[in-house]
Amino acid sequence: MTKQTRAPSALHDYALSIVLTVLFIVTLVGAAISGWFEYASEQADHQQAATIAGEDGYLPVFLEQVFQNWQSEFLALAILISLGTVLIHRGSPESKDTHETRKQRIAKLERRIDRLAAARNGTGEAGR
Repeated sequence: MTKQTRAPSALHDYALSIVLTVLFIVTLVGAAISGWFEYASEQADHQQAATIAGEDGYLPVFLEQVFQNWQSEFLALAILISLGTVLIHRGSPESKDTHETRKQRIAKLERRIDRLAAARNGTGEAGR
């Protein structure tokens, strides 16, 4: 049997980007809609007309909220990346061990292997 080759598919090749873009758009539209209702309610409380554009419109308010959110997210991510490159958390797969730590682990494994080999030789199981 020959292995069938699959024709390249943009959906398959770029699925992660497509899904994340769709999720981004859906959440942005959802935030815009819910934000509009909140804005319209506040404008009604002040007996003012709810407008989309203009100095007192919803668009500047929405863009300010979006950029504040992005700013805080990017700041948090930048701090996490910066600290993650400098600091370690021993045992975490994301943290790099120091060279000395790796040497100690290798030495410990070598001693353990030597003890196991000696124990096998002592019981006659070394030939297996």
